[in-house]
Amino acid sequence: MQSVNSDTFSTPQEEALIPELEKDQAPDKPLMLLNDVSLEVQQKIDLIDAILQAPDRAVRRKAIQEATEKLGKSPRTIKRIVKRLETEGVATFAVGRKDKGQFRISEQWFKFIIGTHIWGQKAGSRMNHNQVHVHLMALASKGEALRQKKYAERFKDYPEVLEDLVVGKYPSHPTVYKVINFHLAQENKKVRHPGSPAEGQIIQTTEGILEITHSNQIWQCDHTKLDVFLVDEQGEVIFQLDDKGEEVIGRPYITLIMDSYSGCIAGFHLGFEAAGSHEVGLALRHAILPKQYEPEYELQEKWNVYGIPEYWVTDRAKEFKSHHLKQISMQLDFQRRLRAFPSAGGLIESIFDKINKEVLSLLPGYTGSRVAKRPDNCEKHASLTLDELEKRLVRYFVDHYNQHDYPRVANQKRTQRWHSGLLVEPEVVNERDLDICLMKVAHRKVEKYGCVRFEGLIYRADCLVDYQGEPISLRYDQRNILVLLAYTRPKDGQPGEFIGVVLARDAKEKQMSLEELKWRKQKLREQAKEIDNSSILNERLDLYEFVEEKRKSKRQRRKKAQKRHEQETNQSKVLELFPQNATVGDTPVPPVASESTVEQAHPIAVEPLDDSSTEYTPPTKIVAYDWNQLMEENW
Repeated sequence: MQSVNSDTFSTPQEEALIPELEKDQAPDKPLMLLNDVSLEVQQKIDLIDAILQAPDRAVRRKAIQEATEKLGKSPRTIKRIVKRLETEGVATFAVGRKDKGQFRISEQWFKFIIGTHIWGQKAGSRMNHNQVHVHLMALASKGEALRQKKYAERFKDYPEVLEDLVVGKYPSHPTVYKVINFHLAQENKKVRHPGSPAEGQIIQTTEGILEITHSNQIWQCDHTKLDVFLVDEQGEVIFQLDDKGEEVIGRPYITLIMDSYSGCIAGFHLGFEAAGSHEVGLALRHAILPKQYEPEYELQEKWNVYGIPEYWVTDRAKEFKSHHLKQISMQLDFQRRLRAFPSAGGLIESIFDKINKEVLSLLPGYTGSRVAKRPDNCEKHASLTLDELEKRLVRYFVDHYNQHDYPRVANQKRTQRWHSGLLVEPEVVNERDLDICLMKVAHRKVEKYGCVRFEGLIYRADCLVDYQGEPISLRYDQRNILVLLAYTRPKDGQPGEFIGVVLARDAKEKQMSLEELKWRKQKLREQAKEIDNSSILNERLDLYEFVEEKRKSKRQRRKKAQKRHEQETNQSKVLELFPQNATVGDTPVPPVASESTVEQAHPIAVEPLDDSSTEYTPPTKIVAYDWNQLMEENW
């Protein structure tokens, strides 16, 4: 019997249980036991057992011969197995070759091949297994040139490899493949974490280590895109691609907030908008406020997780480092921290996996978590609206997830752990104090009867009647665009004041997201293009042609009148009053412009000629001056 090593016991009481004889006998080899017996090992045990149980030599010789034939080994090897069994035990039947699975190359060659492969993956390179082997061939072709100074640093720790390459020796192609595959298998080996103890859990942040000690101490936040397609109120799949073929709208985003001490879901935000700082603010607002839901949600339990955290831990995404979140943390007085490592957010990441497996995988329109294994045309099965999905998630968080036992403590639900871990009862925050979480702001001018226009909808409230004609600020939640919060505009350095809640005037739904409203508008525009508007368009076209015809005929009439006028007034009506001033080459003076027709007085009157050939009637008297005479008299 093999003795037990006393070093494996940690207390003197346990050592006292070992017999004194076994303490004095130090084992030469560790004890080996046969745990799993395969058919091959069981056959070997049966054959050797027949040899050991033989009553005489003849039977023993016959048993050895039978083992020789069935195992394919020589009688000498069979006798060696029997002798080895007597010294090392039954476990020797399962021991194969000692060098099985090992590489027949030195440790230096093993490390050199791995180092070459790692070097080939740096700076964006992707060296494959074959290229590593080709690289070894290229080095071996250099021969004695590898002893030069430029190779000294590379072979500093591999003198044996250098000598082999100088003489042209290097591992074969299959050996290189086996070495690299073995290394990759070790690197990619996944070992499950047993889980941290219930007490003494920590979160590593960039500012230091935070120890989780009580509820509402540390909240974690993260978001993801859910793997399900949704439809609008008319049953149309909300699915849109951009010019590059990438999905723009179709699957909703969820932003989750979790209490680290109890593991409870404190709040969330669901919408089609890509997760950003605004969605984070809305999820935080939902988590801080006490939550009340209508009977249509069919909740059996209450979602009584609320309050303000001491620390807010997130990853390093830009939306968690925004100016908006800085303002929220300053007003609500909590500390922001960033995770030091991605693995520090494993707890909240596991919730997304649970949502996929326990909720979304059963819903129509589920896309699957892997793009490569996504079913074809999964959007055609979609029949779930955003409101319906929200109701399912609310019920899952309240009645299912938060009611499960806390995994590290027996017989204690997550909600019970949250209540028991509170140092003080959470303060109920006024909803108006959390309006800072609503980052989206629009500016409008109040119209008559207290109405404002926003995103194509008309909103009305009695509280806006006194602000007719004045500009106001509107804060809104993109998740429900039918409800707006009205504030006065900042004036004289004073911040805006809350006016009241403004509702959409003609809305039939209770809730509608901004993206869904835009989606409906786009559908209406597309439907308008598809309707047969030939009569409307033809009427417009005929009207344009009629106007152009009228304009053209008007221009022609003007042109004819101008031409007729030019013909009628083509003869000159200018009278030469002083023919003596005419020069050679001038137009002959008409006979009416004689000196007898000019009086000697200053001025003189000239009677007009009778010209009945035209309609034009010249003046009855023309007053003119003899400028030469006037010049002589005045000088």
